[in-house]
Amino acid sequence: MSDSMLKAAIAQVPDQQVRDEVVSPKGSYIVQAPAGSGKTTLLVTRYLNLLCVVRQPEEILAITFTDKAAKEMKRRVLSQLLNPTSEIAEKALGRSEQLGWNIALNSQRLKIQTIDSFAYSLVRRMPLESQLSLDYASLETAPTVYDDAAVEFFELMFADKQDELVETIVKVLSIFDGDVSLGQRVLAEMLQRRHDWIKPMQTILTALRDGVASDRLFEQLEDTRNTYVEQLLNTIRSDFDDDLLKRCRDLCRYAAHNKDVFFGDFEHTSDWNFLGKLFLTTQDVFRKSVNVSQGFPPCPYRDPPNIHQIDERARQKNIWLQVVDELQEKDYLDSLRVMKRLVSGEIADSQREKFDSLCRGLPILLQKLNSVFRQREYIDYPELNFAAQRALTNNGEPTDLALALDYRISHILIDEYQDTSESQFDFFESVMASWSPESGNTFFAVGDPMQSIYRFRHANLQLFQRTFKEGLPNVHVHARKLSSNFRSAPALVKSVNTVFEHVLGSTENTNYSAVAFAESSPANYSIKLDDDVQTMELLLIQNDATGFQEAQEVAKRIEDIQKKFGYEDSIALLVSARTRLSTYFSVFQDRGIKWKGVDIVKLVDAPVVQDLYSLVEAFNERRSKLAWMSVFRSPLCGLTLPDLEKLCEFETAEEMLACTKLSEQGDKLLSRVRCEFQRTLLESHLTFRSQIERLWYRLGGNLAYFDVDSLINAERFFELLESASRGGFRLDELWSKIDTEYVSESGKDADVEVMTIHKAKGLEFDHVLLVDTNRRTVADSHPLVHWLNYQRALLIAFNDLENPDPFYQFLLDEEKIRDSNEQKRLLYVAITRAKKTVSVYGRFKDEKQKPDLSSLLKYLEPFFDDATVMSPETAMIEEPEVKSKMLFRLDPAFIWSEPVPDFEIDESFKLPIEADATVDNPINFQLELVLGNLVHQELHRISRCDLNSELFDSNRTTSWRNFLQSEGMTNEDIPRMLERTARQLENVLADEKGRFILDRDHVDAQSEVSYTGYFKGEIQNVIVDRTFIDEQGIRWIVDYKTTAFSPTKKPEDIVKHSRQNYQTQLSGYARILQAIEDRPVKCVVYYTDVPLMVELESE
Repeated sequence: MSDSMLKAAIAQVPDQQVRDEVVSPKGSYIVQAPAGSGKTTLLVTRYLNLLCVVRQPEEILAITFTDKAAKEMKRRVLSQLLNPTSEIAEKALGRSEQLGWNIALNSQRLKIQTIDSFAYSLVRRMPLESQLSLDYASLETAPTVYDDAAVEFFELMFADKQDELVETIVKVLSIFDGDVSLGQRVLAEMLQRRHDWIKPMQTILTALRDGVASDRLFEQLEDTRNTYVEQLLNTIRSDFDDDLLKRCRDLCRYAAHNKDVFFGDFEHTSDWNFLGKLFLTTQDVFRKSVNVSQGFPPCPYRDPPNIHQIDERARQKNIWLQVVDELQEKDYLDSLRVMKRLVSGEIADSQREKFDSLCRGLPILLQKLNSVFRQREYIDYPELNFAAQRALTNNGEPTDLALALDYRISHILIDEYQDTSESQFDFFESVMASWSPESGNTFFAVGDPMQSIYRFRHANLQLFQRTFKEGLPNVHVHARKLSSNFRSAPALVKSVNTVFEHVLGSTENTNYSAVAFAESSPANYSIKLDDDVQTMELLLIQNDATGFQEAQEVAKRIEDIQKKFGYEDSIALLVSARTRLSTYFSVFQDRGIKWKGVDIVKLVDAPVVQDLYSLVEAFNERRSKLAWMSVFRSPLCGLTLPDLEKLCEFETAEEMLACTKLSEQGDKLLSRVRCEFQRTLLESHLTFRSQIERLWYRLGGNLAYFDVDSLINAERFFELLESASRGGFRLDELWSKIDTEYVSESGKDADVEVMTIHKAKGLEFDHVLLVDTNRRTVADSHPLVHWLNYQRALLIAFNDLENPDPFYQFLLDEEKIRDSNEQKRLLYVAITRAKKTVSVYGRFKDEKQKPDLSSLLKYLEPFFDDATVMSPETAMIEEPEVKSKMLFRLDPAFIWSEPVPDFEIDESFKLPIEADATVDNPINFQLELVLGNLVHQELHRISRCDLNSELFDSNRTTSWRNFLQSEGMTNEDIPRMLERTARQLENVLADEKGRFILDRDHVDAQSEVSYTGYFKGEIQNVIVDRTFIDEQGIRWIVDYKTTAFSPTKKPEDIVKHSRQNYQTQLSGYARILQAIEDRPVKCVVYYTDVPLMVELESE
């Protein structure tokens, strides 16, 4: 866009005054910013403005919800600071230079990160308060951990002799009718979603610990249920005006009298049920008339009763007709639906024992979860969040860290605030706990309620809505709305407004996560479209049960777009779920359309990954016949079915590999596999990943697959295999990891990108094709236990088939409403990705155009009259036959040979070898690498301890042994490695200079700390083993080396060796730290085996 066009666009921005206000560094704001309104630009501009007023950049904390978003925001901030294109960017750069921040060389000072990254940084600073080991890795979710914790929970029935404990677990099992596998599944799911119930449950657990009677617990649970129902009733009452409610009451009295049922003038839940059923059918739509079943008897014309009674019946029916018209006109449908479902919150006696058993069992389950976390040495994100909150608050009071943060963090910015979960919100409140309205601290959040689509990730839209209406306790927050759409063509913006004004409506309901539609104003007039371009179209296809005709129409649309708009325009095909895309891909392939799938195919579904998993299982479990058969049938071997039948006669890998009864070709293939397996077994000194990776290459894995992405997917598998080997390899852990990853597709020169709507959020395309919209988007779910976090209390019900709890179905129905509202927002997200055109496709299995009630298409039903409908005749296209896949295997004569470089190393790069030098073999190199990692870890740990305390015990040795085993060390190597580790650590602690380096009382003492520098146009990352400031104000940079020198090696030779090999490395470290602060630097290499400290030049 030219400067003149840009100025013209800015001049036409209707909300420019609001934008100028909210990016100001003064004041706190929550901003509702619809699709295409430029949220990232808003955040970057405010961040730059804040840089102009803070003393240190660390005073600003910007939080995003994905690494990708954090990197993009940081890139844009850095880009503005390095090459200013605005007045505010120049001002921020000037302040950086004035105060010596040197952001260009020290970009890590810009605290732009995900919430999980920030939480981990807090935990690292306060490991004792957070009660979490710094050695733990963190994962978004850990399904195998939840499963293991549930298994160990039920195993306590047999392993523990405490009668009371066993009795508690038996009672929990009785909830599941003695079905252990069902119990494990339900409890594992509860652990995965524990952030929903753990805080409300704490009150109950505390009461149990203090000996509060069970009856009191039931009262608390019943109170919560009744309070929830009462809140719904209060909302309904407030929606009705007095006159309308009076007429409804009179009609209910009349109908109840005729039916001879009790009606209590809306004093009871049943009264509201009666009102709802009076006006709605069983399908939850307005009645067209009433009859004797609803309490309105007919008006007989033969032998009528007295004339006054006839007049009264007619009058009441007329009143009912007037009221039902008014209820429809004023949009009371949702309120009446709620009335129909309302139930009492009372807990039946038959349910009480289940509640009591579960409440008493959950603390034990949480203990088991923590135990498994310790065993595996990693945690999930919720646990990381809990740990960070423990670091910030103690018994409701701010910790020293929280007070320090208050001093250091003055301004918080949060992106995508509508996706905040309850636990994340609590975390933010903990960070701001000591703020006050007069402190000068500011809060800034931007988001769009209409794009809240992450309930499955525990996002709570109510938090945005509540903050927008009520603000925050310690900060005066101003609520503002943006309306400009810089993304889409004006005609498309108008179409979106028309559609979603109807789909989303104008009413907001926080309880049901319903949002009111906020109209957008076009602000991008640079997109010029011809008058005949239809910016939004809806295509309905009848008699298309398989989706083949829809796929044909989608392919035709892609070709038409490319002809009309050119091949440069981007096209996205969006789906709500990945399961039915094979038909589209088949049609695309036939028509020569190239596509790129973005997180569409699961990694576990890639052939190369399936074969690798079978290879790992076969290598790890020699009696797994299915795994071995899979390896033998895969392209790595390729045995025929007759040969496989012969191998099925055997039970173990050894027997199968020793078989000599196969065909001539089969014998050759099996012999090659046998040789490579035996060779791999001799490499037990390698890590498990290295063993499998080498075996796969030797079997020809890199040559056995035709698709270009196989090597990329194989490399990802090896990375996950290495991760799954942490703390000891587990096959189910590996499966869990590959089952949640997606294949990488290069998609070079793709005509269309294919992805889910969730994946497309935050992206934009010239043209969007939304397909398969008449499919069920939300599966019906009837969990055994249903719970909800409501006002910090637990709303819970059991699915008891023998003694049904009405409140259980009531909660399920409530969830369906919330799911339905989120599906409306999902449709909004999909359609607002487009810049020029949107095409929506819906298909039906017959000629009846009745969309599925839980489909996206259902919300577009009011627009069916304007849709293009394909008749049965035009949809009659013969589907192609399914092509069988060709099987491929390597040549039976294939022999793997280790690759050698096809070039000679230039003499100038060759290092002279000293006469007394010895060359390590590969095994020794591996041992030295593992030793170095272990010693570095321990020195990091010791640097945080009191050096006069007991630093080593049997548990520490066990931890070392587990680490060495996980790194593939053999039983022969481990004792020697343990001895070397202990000796090197003892050497350091016995050395005066070693203790000086490890002293935790140094100023700004840190270990394993990362820094980022900007040199020669590139960002460079380094990790410093140890750094601190001594009493003379000198910054020390220490690099540990575990190198073992020959006893004949003189100290002066080691000094020479250090300067030749490490001078450049440490000088680079020094430049980065000197860019951060103006102080002298001392660089040293510390040899732990000697021990010896060697000082190097700092320049």
